[in-house]
Amino acid sequence: MSNRPTLLRFGLALSVLGALAVAVAPLLPVVRAGTGDVGPAILAAAAVATITASAVPVAAFAAAHRSEAAAGALLAGAGGIAAGAVLADLTLFVDAIDANRFELFRPVTAAALTAGPGAAMVLAGHLCSVLAGVAGAITAARAPGTDGGPVGTRPGPAVVAGIVGAAIVVAAGSVAPVVVSADPVIVARGVLDAPAATAFGGVLAAMLALVTVAWALGSGATATAAGAITGIGLAAFALFAPRFVAGLAGERLAPTAATVAGAIAAVLLVALGAAMPAASARRAARTARPAGTAVPRSGRAHAVAGVLGLVTAALAVVGAVLPALSVPDGYDVPALPQTRVLLVAGLLLAALSAWLLLSAYAEAVRPAVAVPVVAVATTAAAVLQAWVVAADLPGVGAGPGTAVVFAAAVGAAATGVAVIAAGAAERDRVDTSAVRDAAARTRAVVTAAAVVSVVGLAVPLYHGAGSVLTYPWGYGVWGRLLLAVAVVVAGAVAVRSRPARGGALLLGTAGATAAYASSWVLVRGVRQDPVAVVGVAPVILGTVLLLVAACLTFREETP
Repeated sequence: MSNRPTLLRFGLALSVLGALAVAVAPLLPVVRAGTGDVGPAILAAAAVATITASAVPVAAFAAAHRSEAAAGALLAGAGGIAAGAVLADLTLFVDAIDANRFELFRPVTAAALTAGPGAAMVLAGHLCSVLAGVAGAITAARAPGTDGGPVGTRPGPAVVAGIVGAAIVVAAGSVAPVVVSADPVIVARGVLDAPAATAFGGVLAAMLALVTVAWALGSGATATAAGAITGIGLAAFALFAPRFVAGLAGERLAPTAATVAGAIAAVLLVALGAAMPAASARRAARTARPAGTAVPRSGRAHAVAGVLGLVTAALAVVGAVLPALSVPDGYDVPALPQTRVLLVAGLLLAALSAWLLLSAYAEAVRPAVAVPVVAVATTAAAVLQAWVVAADLPGVGAGPGTAVVFAAAVGAAATGVAVIAAGAAERDRVDTSAVRDAAARTRAVVTAAAVVSVVGLAVPLYHGAGSVLTYPWGYGVWGRLLLAVAVVVAGAVAVRSRPARGGALLLGTAGATAAYASSWVLVRGVRQDPVAVVGVAPVILGTVLLLVAACLTFREETP
């Protein structure tokens, strides 16, 4: 018997155990004191959890009869969401009163709570799902690599747009507040304002959902991609649905619009993921071409990424120009200095995205767009954080610029997915069997650039910008963390990519860090007594090292 079926069966068994544990957990004492009796809200949430959690192994067993790769990918997609849930579960053991897990228990006092057997059960269940996802990912990786071009070019733009949009909504719902509370004991915080374990769990689930969808659309096997997307949707629905029911049935609690939208988007992911093979087959039959006629998949992918990049850049620029705050009549609208940096990041993205619409230059420029897209999201987060602080003042609210900046952040996520899919379309026509290793000196410079850039992003460039050393973090710090992760990932990818692509990626990364470093100069003219703290030197040095690394990488290009 081959190892692949054995490993898949192991993953399926773990998935069943995980679903059972998650289903039983609400019926056990999740905390030992300070909660009310198990009421209708918890019972309803437990019933929904039983149904939704069991959907993952049931779907995986059904998919395994047709395709082992699809079943493995489904478990892998669900395991990514479960990995974020594992981190969130740790809050039950360290700060249960602020865990906001109303599908598991309802606090009735503000006293400290001690985790009970139900907390251990739900943690064990999500851990089993993560291990099942690992087994599924290995199974899917061992399957045949491709049955054609990138999956994202096959089912049609409507299906792909629906998948990308639903994934973005799921990611946003993972970090948004779960409920609105009118209970004086319960303070319903957003995920990013919650304890560290909950915050990192929500962010991890959001990132893995987006990355998995991008990978699926860029992969070459329809069944595998469909399985991964369906797995994300099923696992996300298993998280959102019980919370929605608990908020709907609980007194003085109500589910937020983000919870409702997340649950709907999760169902949409399941439907579109399951429909991908049939939609791809129908579209292939309608657009069949004579043998030997090439289908310009990469050209379409670049055009989509370019259009999305230009739209996102336009939103960033407009959001930077419009007033981000509304104030009472008779008062001047204060300027948020962070909008200046958003303007720079938007212009950088526009300058790069325009080249993606030109077929002669699209492949060469495409890697350079990846990290500047993240820079737009980072600077948008800083603007939104400034709005959050200012909105605490009496009579101050959100202006039209705030909504546009938020739309720019959403557009950045969509553009990032499109850029990754375009890269996958390029690789469909390239021999990727040989893995490139950069020269030792190039790797050393890239590593140094990544390290000093991360250090510079971890600390503020000016007073009031926030630091990773002070938790909870604001949106601005979370945005800088996202850029730091992008810089590290870009460096790791660049040293393994073809020199032309790796060099372009490093150049784009240098542009993104330079845009961030410009905040010190652009903000200092507005803030009172601004000073450059320890972060400015590492960011500038990291930008210089990235440029040097790009030059060294280009020199390794084979004539």
